[in-house]
Amino acid sequence: MPRKKLKQHSCANCGFEFSANREHTNFCPNCGQENHNPRFPLIHYGYELLEGLLHFDTKFLYSLKVLLLQPGQITYDYINNIRGRYTPPFKLFIFISIFALIVIGIFEKKLAESGYFGAYSKEAIEKNLTIGEMFDQSADSTEDQILVAPFSWIMSNPKITNLELRELKRTASDSVGFWLEKYGFDNNLFSRFFALHKKLRISRQMTVPEVTLMVSGIFKWLFLIMIPVNAFTLLAIFYRKKLLYYDTLIYSIHFTSFFLILYSTLLLTIMWLSRVSVILLIVMMCIYLILLFVYLLFSLKKVFAFTWIGTVTRMLISCLITITVFQLIHYTISLYSGR
Repeated sequence: MPRKKLKQHSCANCGFEFSANREHTNFCPNCGQENHNPRFPLIHYGYELLEGLLHFDTKFLYSLKVLLLQPGQITYDYINNIRGRYTPPFKLFIFISIFALIVIGIFEKKLAESGYFGAYSKEAIEKNLTIGEMFDQSADSTEDQILVAPFSWIMSNPKITNLELRELKRTASDSVGFWLEKYGFDNNLFSRFFALHKKLRISRQMTVPEVTLMVSGIFKWLFLIMIPVNAFTLLAIFYRKKLLYYDTLIYSIHFTSFFLILYSTLLLTIMWLSRVSVILLIVMMCIYLILLFVYLLFSLKKVFAFTWIGTVTRMLISCLITITVFQLIHYTISLYSGR
């Protein structure tokens, strides 16, 4: 029920007299104040608040249902100005991201307790050890890697031991290239970037709880930054006549919202199944990955209306670009976070 507004014959702010045929003017033409007395009994505002919450919940649940069960439909409707039935995209993203960040925080805490560098973290937490101190106490034989996908797909990325990483930790930042060449890595801008990140990670003067909090903060900004970045990527890859950045931005918000739901569910599944069956966990992770790509394919087809071959080709290109940019932004933020 819309709020009943009490109209007045004159403006209470500047005294402007409304003419007889303009008694119900919504705004004063002289000062611009709304012609409405906001004084109502408290119960009226309580009713309005309840009505607004119920109205929002109905729209939110409907938006969530369409987002999950009809790939691309909510974006398609929004682009075609059918929006009254849906929660605004960014508001939808905010509420979903709150849930996702809570789950990510819980997962990071559980992951930290399972150990770093092959060492058990629970004892380190009790002793208030830093990540750097945990690394110093870890076994020399524990293996690790420097590069991440997609860079590891095209560049040399041999496994290295903690013993070799200890040498990296002692190496000056401007001499990292020599360390890379010594252990069989390509010495280029990207390999040096990831080596410097690894050097920072094994040297961090932060406790496990501090790192967990830092990681949650990184993901909060990362998902927010990736929305406009993904939108630019989609605009370039799926460009056609009359396609606007607004269209790809709306799609990016909706897809990121879906991804956060799926990702959160995956993390909850990992926390549960890791105690039950490793094989079942691997099967479920494969199912989640298939669901993600199927949803992405059908939503892109719905919104941008290319042929199936054209959609698949553009999807693969945009995925490769997105993963690359995601990793670079992720590790850049991490490199300049914490201590």
